[in-house]
This record gives sequence, structure tokens and C-alpha cells, in this order.
Amino acid sequence: MYIIIIGGGRIGEHLVSLLMDEGHDIALIEKSEERAKYMAENYDILVIKGDGGEAKYLEDAGIKRADVLVACTGNDQINFVACQLAKSTYNVPKVIARTTNPSNKVIYEKLGVDVVISTTEAAAKAMYAGIKGFSAVLTFSGDIELIYAKISKKSPLLNRCVKELHMPWGSILAAILRNGEIIVPKDDVKIMESDEIIVVNNKGVESKIRDLILGK
Repeated sequence: MYIIIIGGGRIGEHLVSLLMDEGHDIALIEKSEERAKYMAENYDILVIKGDGGEAKYLEDAGIKRADVLVACTGNDQINFVACQLAKSTYNVPKVIARTTNPSNKVIYEKLGVDVVISTTEAAAKAMYAGIKGFSAVLTFSGDIELIYAKISKKSPLLNRCVKELHMPWGSILAAILRNGEIIVPKDDVKIMESDEIIVVNNKGVESKIRDLILGK
């Protein structure tokens, strides 16, 4: 895929690194001269010094042939204008935006942005998951959660078969990750120490799931 990334900060750089490993063709637009120089010297990608919210620089980056545009600067105004141009003027198939203000997500969604990520909200959810005792808690469509947790030697689930588990109403064990492999949670599969499990549940039953996984 041809992917344009706006913003060469820490998030943008890490994303470039991940996408390069997969062999994607990448163009980066970065406003800071120092940062643009650094990215050009350290990554084999097209780097354009400029404001990603301006059509000129988007066209220089080849937006007319882009499959994906990712606006991940720390400036919501630049991200919004870039996404607006990508969607309404250049018809980019997939547009992804970063916002520092969770309340802006609705505005981006109304614009037609495909994926909106609030870094503030993401950080808060990670901390919330830690408080709850989980590795991660993700919320979908308001009432559906995905809980990710690692099985310790103290977990009540340790060495129990899936068929022996009494999952709370409104929840299902979706997958088990073991040594980098996905294991379908069939009845005779036994939960082992260091397994990572994924539970999909209705919001509101996470305390019961916590007790099941971590103990009371």
C-alpha cells in the first residue's frame, strides 16, 4: 500500500518503522525542519518538509494515489484539515486520525474519518486496565469490551480446562495466546501459566471477570 503519514514525531516514527518492516511504500510530511531531516537520514522513505494541512504538500507526497492517510501530529487543527482534504477532495480510501481531545472524535467521525484515535483516551484506558488488574481494556460501540489479561501462577484459571470455566453471563472467552500462537478455546484446552487470554464481554461485568481471572 501507499501510505502518507503526517507527523514525524515519536508516534509517526514508530509507525513508519512498523510499516517499513511490512514493505509498504511510505511518504512522510513533517513541519519541523530538524525532525524532517532526521527522518530522511534514518529511513528510506519520501520525506517532505511542510504543513500536512496544506494541499500543496499533500500533492507533493502523492495523495492522489494514496491508499491510506494517517494524520498523527500533536496539532488537532493540522490533523483535522488534512483528514478533511483527504476525504472530501482526494477521496483517499482510508483515513486515520490522531486527536489529543476525546471530544473531537465525534467531529472526525462526522467528517467520515475511518479510524479516530484519542491518545488521551488511550492512555487513560491503559491506566484503567492496570487499576482493574488487566493488561488492557478496549471498548467498542459503547457497551462491548475486549479484556486482555495474562495468566499468572496465582490465577484461579490455571490448569483448568475451558469446559470447566464458568464465564459470567454476557461474556465469552474469545482466544488464548500461547508462545505467539492463537489457540481456539475448545472445551478440552487447558489454561496454562503465562497464557494471554482475550475475553469479549458486555460492559459492567468486568469485576466478575477480574475475580475469575485474578481471584478475589
